Amino acid sequence: MKRLKMTSLSIRFPWIILLVVTAVTLFFGAQFPKVSFDNDPENMLAEDEHIRVFHNEVKARYNLYDFVIVGIVNEEHEDGIFNVETLGRIDALTRELISLHRNADGQPEVIRNGEPYAPALESDSAWERGLAGVFGNDVNRLFTEDGSSAIIAPEIISPSVVDNIKQADRGQLAIEYLMEVPPTTRAEALSIKRDAMNNPLYKDTLVSADGKAIALYIPIQEKTYSYNVANLIEKLTAGWDNADQVYITGQPVAQDTFGVEMLVQMATSAPMAGLAIFLLLLFFFRRISLIIAPMIVAVVSVVATMGLLIGLGYDVHIMSSMIAIFLMPIAVADSVHILSEFFDTYHKFHNKADTIRHVIGHLFMPMLYTSLTTIAGFASLGTTPIPPVQVFGLHVAFGVALAWLLTMTFVPAYIMLFVRSKSLEAVCHVQDQDSCDVSPSRLNRTLHGLGRFSFLRWKLILSATLLLLVVSVIGISRITVNDNPVKWFTRNHRIRVADRVMNDHFGGTYTAYLTLKPAQVLAATCDERIETMKADAEARFAEALPKAYAEFESILSTAEFKQDEERCFVDLVQKAEALDRKTSGVWNDLADEIIYLDPEGLTKEKLVEAIRKAGDKASVNHLIQYLSDQGELAGAELQNAALNFCDRFLELSFTDFLYEARATANAPAFKRPEILAYVEHLQDYMKTVPGIGKSSSAVDSLKKANYELNYMAEASAEQNQQFNSIPPNPSAAAQVFIQLEGMKKKDSLFHLVTKDYNEVNIWIQLKSGDNTDMVAVVDDIENWMSENPAPVQLETGWAGLTYLNVVWQDKMVAGMMNALLSSFVVVLIMMMVLFRSPLFGLLAMLPLTVTITFIYGLIGWVGKDYDMPVAVLSSLTLGLSVDFAIHFLQRSRELTGKAGNWKDAVGQMFEEPAMAISRNAIIISIGFTPLLFAPLVPYKTVGFFLATIMAVSWLATLFILAALISGLQKWLFKNKETTDSY
Repeated sequence: MKRLKMTSLSIRFPWIILLVVTAVTLFFGAQFPKVSFDNDPENMLAEDEHIRVFHNEVKARYNLYDFVIVGIVNEEHEDGIFNVETLGRIDALTRELISLHRNADGQPEVIRNGEPYAPALESDSAWERGLAGVFGNDVNRLFTEDGSSAIIAPEIISPSVVDNIKQADRGQLAIEYLMEVPPTTRAEALSIKRDAMNNPLYKDTLVSADGKAIALYIPIQEKTYSYNVANLIEKLTAGWDNADQVYITGQPVAQDTFGVEMLVQMATSAPMAGLAIFLLLLFFFRRISLIIAPMIVAVVSVVATMGLLIGLGYDVHIMSSMIAIFLMPIAVADSVHILSEFFDTYHKFHNKADTIRHVIGHLFMPMLYTSLTTIAGFASLGTTPIPPVQVFGLHVAFGVALAWLLTMTFVPAYIMLFVRSKSLEAVCHVQDQDSCDVSPSRLNRTLHGLGRFSFLRWKLILSATLLLLVVSVIGISRITVNDNPVKWFTRNHRIRVADRVMNDHFGGTYTAYLTLKPAQVLAATCDERIETMKADAEARFAEALPKAYAEFESILSTAEFKQDEERCFVDLVQKAEALDRKTSGVWNDLADEIIYLDPEGLTKEKLVEAIRKAGDKASVNHLIQYLSDQGELAGAELQNAALNFCDRFLELSFTDFLYEARATANAPAFKRPEILAYVEHLQDYMKTVPGIGKSSSAVDSLKKANYELNYMAEASAEQNQQFNSIPPNPSAAAQVFIQLEGMKKKDSLFHLVTKDYNEVNIWIQLKSGDNTDMVAVVDDIENWMSENPAPVQLETGWAGLTYLNVVWQDKMVAGMMNALLSSFVVVLIMMMVLFRSPLFGLLAMLPLTVTITFIYGLIGWVGKDYDMPVAVLSSLTLGLSVDFAIHFLQRSRELTGKAGNWKDAVGQMFEEPAMAISRNAIIISIGFTPLLFAPLVPYKTVGFFLATIMAVSWLATLFILAALISGLQKWLFKNKETTDSY
């Protein structure tokens, strides 16, 4: 038979097969030193993916960096974090991080108390140091290739190096940091607290509202430095007082820490799972020499697959780190089928070669098709739009193919070389006496009972299955698609603890950016500008200066900007100046007359008598009317009221109006009050959006600076608070922005607005990194913006790591669904071809359908998020569920053909065939329980669902499939020709 050519070659030349397998293993194993790791979920998207390109453009445009967040919390001191000792430690830590450099020995070094200090960064654990050495994880890697620090010192956000937006003199901001020097007294510390709390940019971002915590934001050159920077900070703060608790978090830290701990899992969980499988194989087959073969098949498959991935230059990602875990059960499955049947049939042949030929000839087609279906399932992942998932799927498909090839060649060669006939004869001798069963008698009795129950109660089983499917479908409707890198850790992990503490104290440690810019350049036509000026002039001058306004309106109506804009503007200014002189002259004369009056004994009658000769009749009457409306005034109070009234008219300048109008016409979008006000209103709405802890924008800086520039100590709080607002015109806004541009920390403003002021960036802090929360925030904000349009059409753009996670997960879900559906159809066609029967093909898909429906229904009912590991498990389900069904249906056809009917065959089906399936299910289910003890949630997820998938697939095959065959037997077994289908 053609199918036995490979096996016959293995039987004849076992040493050659062994040498080839050894050479292949050594070749792929030699690729491991080249390994590199990628823990960045950003790489779930292709480099040219639009959102990823835009995200990087936003980072470059606003000079944004990924950062490590360091929280210092003091719950014990009455002043919280704002005590002399704690602020001194924070300042010292900031200075140390800024001073990070490489010393003469090439090691990281900081300046502590004026002296060089090189902290010991390596772990105290020899095991962790060994793993770090094997996987190339150098904790001293804190510098770029050119020797620069991984920490971007000028961009650190800390009280010691952030601007204190505070008045120096009226109309001028102080050029100083929030904490120029560490405080030496309680009063100085509380002064720093007041300044920080009064700055909207710092409250709930840099300092907590309760004063118990401070957050330092440490920007890094690349996310891959985050674990090492966090480790450095832990070492530098190791000797701090226990009252000052240090927490380190942030998405880059979570991702990089996961990568480091992922290596530990690769080095521990997979071997532990392998050991568990080995012990279970030993329990079932009782011969170490016999069970070593499937373990070697699994190890060689994993080594070759990982070696291929590394050799091709791919990074080991969170997905590819699980290749070993996915491959081991698949690689062992076929070997267990062969061993099980070899173990049970050797006594019929008493010859290893003949037994192998019989077993392989008998199982070749089922094992080929089970492997092909599994390959199809994982290869379908290559069609997803997620590059790491593509790499994972295609390499697992390669590993499955290799495992099948090794099962067909290496296992027979191994049996011929290392399994002694004498030991097999001893086993068979006992078996001949019906006293040696290769499986526990309890399992044997259980399987016989299952067979009888499936045959006699097939209607009950199918009814229960239908009910289970209905319940599962309801559960599927409850599934939430969600992910959060921080939740990859267990609840008590230091990353999760830090995340909870920091989000309790601050506006949020998860970041998203909303960028706004005009959809088109804001350039009004000449006619539009003239009409705008007329409307603005009417609002400003018509009531106060009706005659002058009428003349000015006439001047504007005859202006010809189209001919020569500059010349026309100069002409308008000349006419406006003449008009100002005419209108202001009257009020100047009145003011001069009033100011020289003696306030002592001044009455309204004396003031009226004095001014009647100073101004024109209309202006004098206007002033007299005003003073009459003010009630009883006299003396200096009367004089000041009259002067203030004159000043109101003196401030009405047509010349100033023209310059302001020109500035407004040429002003960029985010110097225009109406657009800045829209951003302000948007941020006000954000305060009401669940999930958003805080938002910051250039408007916050503008309002704070405007308040400080105009603050008057002698004025009331209400009067000063009026200046905590957006300046009234573009010129005034520009003046405030100029002050901000000149602060001590240069360019900090331009993290929030572009230098041309045509685009703005709103920094949104989220309390949660869950994708569902990010989606809800985006929907809420975009709905509000659609219902409340801006004064001009604005283009919006979303960026930030939290938003990127949403995009790649959406793509993953759609991609996984398409991959599953396509592979399902392919496998269905393969089953129909294999069994040469549409009905048998559909039956073969039943355990898969039930298992997938139940697993995803269970996920929905227990509230488990549908994340990346869960999504990929569907491919494993496809392979393993169909594996059991193929073996069960093939043997059913064969045994029914021999027995003549299903009733007589069902008892035999639940002996060796059911035993082989059960061994596989038990070995793989229990074999991967060590993963449940992993500190990383994705590994726990895989361990739990692998066991559940195997258990459900096993039950679906032995219960449901057997019950269906009982119900459909007259259509399934019409004649005995099906006996020899293989």
